[in-house]
Amino acid sequence: MPSRATSLPLRSPNLRLPAGDQAQVMRPRTSDTADCPFMLAACGYNFDPPKQVFREYLASIDELVIWRYVVAGSFLWTAGDTQLRVGPGMALTTHQPAPTRLVVSGEGVCVLWILSFGKPAQDYFDRIVARFGRSHTLAPSSEPVRRAEELVRLVRQNKARSPFFWSEQFFLWLSAYHRHLDAHRLPLQKVAAQPEQSLRLLPALPRTVKSFAVQLGYSPAHFSRQLAKKWKDTPGRLLRELRLRQAAQLLRNTEERVQTIAAKTGYASVPAFITAFKKAHGRTPLDYRHAQR
Repeated sequence: MPSRATSLPLRSPNLRLPAGDQAQVMRPRTSDTADCPFMLAACGYNFDPPKQVFREYLASIDELVIWRYVVAGSFLWTAGDTQLRVGPGMALTTHQPAPTRLVVSGEGVCVLWILSFGKPAQDYFDRIVARFGRSHTLAPSSEPVRRAEELVRLVRQNKARSPFFWSEQFFLWLSAYHRHLDAHRLPLQKVAAQPEQSLRLLPALPRTVKSFAVQLGYSPAHFSRQLAKKWKDTPGRLLRELRLRQAAQLLRNTEERVQTIAAKTGYASVPAFITAFKKAHGRTPLDYRHAQR
């Protein structure tokens, strides 16, 4: 790997390991240096304790890309006004340096992650994000996840290999990820015709049409225009209706707390959820639950 890689910190603020695992191999060991187009910086598993809040920032690398796949737990990724909850089975791609942060949920989180750097890798990721969105749902048995795990296994062997070997392995994983997204993206016509069925494919109901588009792998602007043509109501209003419908179902059929239901249906605060629910159903969530018993 080029000498530039040696300046990478062993652990970034958002890629921490338990104290006992700090010596674990995370960076590929190279036998020499070469200027490869696709460069793997590090990879591994991340175990963050619950209720952690930390900023994402690696000042030394301008073209660093982080790919994460959540194995267990969840975290909230925020960038300005944009928020995205990433739970089990979801992958998220972000750039560094960036003024973003991660908030780990109460149960902690286990993440399979890959770091890459260099302009070719960044450009490739940018094309993927532009076409399919920043976040995606992947089965644990899918080819991108299996190749990512294999990449971690190779790095953990701590065997010196040519930089071109690591470049090739990284590109094989990245192209598998691209190929998988292209093959499994829902046709927009089906999303427009069956919005509720499409929403069931997501780990959690999106808060906005923009996050709905991103999770299904579409450009938000194009997504909104196409849905507005197909649906009788505005996409945002229909999405709110579906979220409140799911909330009513959870109130009727479960004993979950109002705070939990608000979070599950995409509301950032309990007061906002109560206000929206009362406007739609004529009573507060607790009154609604009691009336259904």
